[in-house]
Amino acid sequence: MNRRDFLKTTAAATGLFSLLGSHRILADTAPTGSINILWIVVDDMGFGDLSSTGTSTYSTPNIDRIGREGVTMENSYVYPVCTATRAAMLTGYSPQKYGLQAVLLPGSSAGLPAGAISAAKEFKAHGYHTALIGKWHIGDDADAHPNAQGFDDFFGFLWGETDYYTHTKDVSGVDTLDFYQNGTLVDTKGYTTDLFTSKAISLLEKNQSAPFFLCLSYNAPHYYLAGPTEYGGDTYKSVMRVLDDGIGKVLDALDRLDLTKNTLVVFTTDNGSPYNNPTPPTNAPFSGIKNMLKEGGIRTPLMARLPGIIPRGSRCKENFAIWDLLPTSLNFANLTTSTSFEGKNRKSLFTTQGTTNDDPLCFKYNAQASGGDTRAVVKRNWKLFYYETDGLTKLFDLSSDPAESTDLAGANPDKVAELKADWNAWAASFSPSQGTWP
Repeated sequence: MNRRDFLKTTAAATGLFSLLGSHRILADTAPTGSINILWIVVDDMGFGDLSSTGTSTYSTPNIDRIGREGVTMENSYVYPVCTATRAAMLTGYSPQKYGLQAVLLPGSSAGLPAGAISAAKEFKAHGYHTALIGKWHIGDDADAHPNAQGFDDFFGFLWGETDYYTHTKDVSGVDTLDFYQNGTLVDTKGYTTDLFTSKAISLLEKNQSAPFFLCLSYNAPHYYLAGPTEYGGDTYKSVMRVLDDGIGKVLDALDRLDLTKNTLVVFTTDNGSPYNNPTPPTNAPFSGIKNMLKEGGIRTPLMARLPGIIPRGSRCKENFAIWDLLPTSLNFANLTTSTSFEGKNRKSLFTTQGTTNDDPLCFKYNAQASGGDTRAVVKRNWKLFYYETDGLTKLFDLSSDPAESTDLAGANPDKVAELKADWNAWAASFSPSQGTWP
């Protein structure tokens, strides 16, 4: 090699390592031994609130790192509110199975019942250490408590939101502490994002040589926004920056503990943002917000990484539902299950280009703010939508109309009939039935 070629090669290598920053290059060799599972769930983040999905207001290099080193699921669907999504995520079923399709308020008698299927129970049956750090919001009575649902460790809060510093919620005009270490109410000092990050890293360190299932469920960037002064104070930008830094620390801990190579990391948000501004928080390019079955309420970023199994920097345009996450994660871990799920094992969507999903994704939700029943079914690029308030059934081609602005129902009666039949079959699978499409 002559001097000119050597300098070119050196410059290229220097540029590569500069691009990668402080993160070491992951060896894309198939993992051996047990596969750990880490779900990172954030709260009320809009689709367009990451650098990789459009924002230039701030940067999210650590969250986006998961997609760069794994797969980005471009059409991932959740429910439009936290309780419903978390129930579906942790049970592998639509939230209707356990009557959890609406937001739970403090003191509600609803919640996961004692005999419910849960991710923690499934992984625990295979010898995994199970932990929930952060937000729960699928029941606060004894049977529904995270420990009762199979989690060995719980550190966080039970209700829908908590103050970032005081860890309280206004209940009937009284600031009420809602922060627990397992079943014990604790008045722990600190900023929630930092507390959850530190607790997660501690758990990784303690379980370095044993398989674990960790659901790391941040309350950020849910209102009421509060951020450290050094990050800019009480702004959405500062809350997101702290969140991204925290997730970066968790990813770095996986590297330091030599756990990256055999840990499936999944990042998602529980629903769209309650705001849809030109800049974050934003659900752009979609219309609608949290509490709606419009794309802005239910279509969210999802990224996953498992070196040697999930191809680096890949993208999948196929539909994926949050109730598919549990059976898919169990399959990544090569574990058998004690039950069947409504959700399907979609591992091949994450690992194999060209895999398709032709199944319908069906939704039913009562828009509590306006009192209207809404229904939707998404199948391939088509979406059928019904809102009780106007009584209209509308059809959209999401591939050309992601903002759902042009109703194509009149021009496609056969497609409308097909999707109605899909939704009716889904609704009839529950007892009692979820009704029929009007």
